[in-house]
Amino acid sequence: MRLYIIRHADPDYENDTITEYGKKQADMLAMRMKEIMPDKIYSSPRGRAIATAKPTCELLGMDYTIEEWATEKMEYMVSPDYEDEEVMRRSWEQSLADGIYRYEDFAKEDRKEHIVGMIDSSDEFLLRHGYKREGLLYKTINPNQEKIAVFCHGGFGGAWISHLLSLPPAMGWLHFSLHTTSVTEFAFANNENGITFPRCMRLGDVSHLSGLTRD
Repeated sequence: MRLYIIRHADPDYENDTITEYGKKQADMLAMRMKEIMPDKIYSSPRGRAIATAKPTCELLGMDYTIEEWATEKMEYMVSPDYEDEEVMRRSWEQSLADGIYRYEDFAKEDRKEHIVGMIDSSDEFLLRHGYKREGLLYKTINPNQEKIAVFCHGGFGGAWISHLLSLPPAMGWLHFSLHTTSVTEFAFANNENGITFPRCMRLGDVSHLSGLTRD
């Protein structure tokens, strides 16, 4: 399976849609997605993600399915509590040792529910597509060659990408700069032993925007 995590186009946050420049980005992205030819398209319920997905759906003659859990939340975009050195150290060590990192990834108390929710929803989403998470691994319950595109957001995307890479999700906001309409691709290899790791084939790729300039 191939999973494509796509950030929305240039946003008009006030109206929860995309700008005129963003529409150009979304059109160029649609041509890129035509080359990929996804089997399924999903979107966050936010208007800016849906507006980005629509040109791809129209070009390919496909519909998108809303995934409520893929919406943006500010909890994904709050920096860790650097003042508590013990929390930082213990979180990182437990993340690596347990392969579960449900210590909530440096998050303060009011963020834990949201990050755990994202982790649980990610695991449920991938199980629906044939891959069951077990610690740092995924068991291939129903291995397939499907291509899955998810239109979402920068903060959410960074957290989800980190989770797939077995990193603390809160670190995605700090270390991944996802440009508008960027495409991040993961491959789930269908290994003979029934176990796979999601491998990042490209991160935040915007090659489809070559030559596009803001007027």
